[in-house]
Amino acid sequence: MLAILEKFDIFGVPIKLKTIKQQEQFKTSQSGVIAIIIMMLSLAYFVYVMQQWINGQLIPKVTTYEWENGEISFTLYDLSTQINPFTKQNNIIMPVLLEISGLLVSAQPRFLYSTQQVDGDKNVITIDKGKLVLSQVDGSKADDQEEIKQYFIFFTKCRSDWMEEGGYCADQQVIDDYFSINHGLLFLSINLQQYNYENLEFDEIKKTQFFAFEESSPFYSQVILQKQRTTVDKGILFNSFEYFDVIKDYQVITQAVTKKFAQDTIKTVENSQLEFETLGTFVFRIDNIEANETILMPKLGEVLAQIGSIVNMIMLLKLLSNMINTTMLESAILHQIIEIYYPQFKQVQITKNFLGQVKEVRYKGVEIKLTQFKHKYNELLEIARAKFTFNNLIQELSRVQLVLVNQIGMENLKKIFKKEEDLKFFEQDRSPQTQCQVQNLVSVSPEESPKIQEFERFVLFSSDFSD
Repeated sequence: MLAILEKFDIFGVPIKLKTIKQQEQFKTSQSGVIAIIIMMLSLAYFVYVMQQWINGQLIPKVTTYEWENGEISFTLYDLSTQINPFTKQNNIIMPVLLEISGLLVSAQPRFLYSTQQVDGDKNVITIDKGKLVLSQVDGSKADDQEEIKQYFIFFTKCRSDWMEEGGYCADQQVIDDYFSINHGLLFLSINLQQYNYENLEFDEIKKTQFFAFEESSPFYSQVILQKQRTTVDKGILFNSFEYFDVIKDYQVITQAVTKKFAQDTIKTVENSQLEFETLGTFVFRIDNIEANETILMPKLGEVLAQIGSIVNMIMLLKLLSNMINTTMLESAILHQIIEIYYPQFKQVQITKNFLGQVKEVRYKGVEIKLTQFKHKYNELLEIARAKFTFNNLIQELSRVQLVLVNQIGMENLKKIFKKEEDLKFFEQDRSPQTQCQVQNLVSVSPEESPKIQEFERFVLFSSDFSD
């Protein structure tokens, strides 16, 4: 049962032999530089992504902008005179707003007098509040639905019988003189709102259309507001929806009409008719096509997943670095094993490229041919690789044990294992018997010692292979 459980252990650790520097891992300065770069890049990228997420700079899953109607304004860009024709006093042109419910005027006319003059030549009137309703296009509606509601705005010459308290028309001569010259363009501006993904609020965006404004050329324009239901999910971990009814955009359809067109088109609730002439007419209504859009702000899990993608790349670089270290460690150890068997290899200078391929070999300062060297060197590497295993280490130790048994006998070997020698720092503290035993075990006669020639068996570095 325990053996089965051990197979499921994913936290097993490798058995590590220490290196010459008494380290469990072989480390190089090259991989150290790579590790520092990786850690710095990882930390910088993590801070960068989290900062973007906190500041709302990560783009949500949305392909279009959404808009909300904020304000409608008309501006007359008049370069020929400084007179403001839309003022309540000395009025020349009356901007009149009619609220159309169904097909009839449902409220008293509202007069949109100018309340500001910008830069001395911009005569502005604004519509700050209003309500547009879209019911069934064919006129049918449910009991809980409101009537279709539209705005009908027209410009006409000042009429004293329509003037509100505190206002008055300009002299007739002033009005005639004003219309005797051209007064430029009438600009229609609607302040839409664009959703800001950073501060999660709406920013005002102004869209403008312009029209020729002449007494002799009246026009009729339909301003069709395109509505959109926008759903915004601001949740960090879980969904948290907010709903906005916004105006996505608007379009204008214009045609030339007579001065009596607006008068003949609208009727009051009492079925009476208003009498007036228009210079220009605008009808504001909602498009019968409504768009639905959902904006999903980035969740914390998505941010972490984005960071995780770069972590995966970092792990690949880590694996590459480990492979480099492993290859370099194996190459260094195998070369050291060869040097143990062939000491003259310590005088060999091997030059390798970045990929570890041998490019040049010199022995005692003399360059030798690579063809013969690589062939023999590869054979030695295979032998050294076979020796660099735990099984081979155990086998070598067993052979040493057999040699000791044959040389000093099993009984003496057992005595050595049973003998406990105290740690002494001075030779005079050792007992004579212990010194004798140690000397007998390590003493080797000169004739029994290996000859230097026995280590010089590798004949590759002879003059036959020099250039």
